[in-house]
Amino acid sequence: MKKYSIYRGIDNEIEFKGLRGRYFYYAAGGAVGFIMTTLLLHILGVPVLLNIVFLGLGLLASFLIPTSYNKSHGRWGFDKLPVRSLQPKHIVRYRLIRSIVKQEITIKGRKS
Repeated sequence: MKKYSIYRGIDNEIEFKGLRGRYFYYAAGGAVGFIMTTLLLHILGVPVLLNIVFLGLGLLASFLIPTSYNKSHGRWGFDKLPVRSLQPKHIVRYRLIRSIVKQEITIKGRKS
């Protein structure tokens, strides 16, 4: 029997079928979660055909959703999504602080 050694660099991420790093772990966690849920439903007495359909759709979704996130957001883009709302919309230069504060107060509906 042949032995294949797997080489992986220290900082390299795990990759499987195009899923890299955390997206692989999301897919694996989703798959394990759907398998456990299917086992629980089987114990509770849900029909086997319904369990198989649920498991198939769940496994398909747990692979396709992280794959689409991986393609659209890239390696670190998914982590940067919540931060985008905290970024400033525009930068104002050469204005007095008082005029900016007054403008902010009138925008929020408060009287100065």
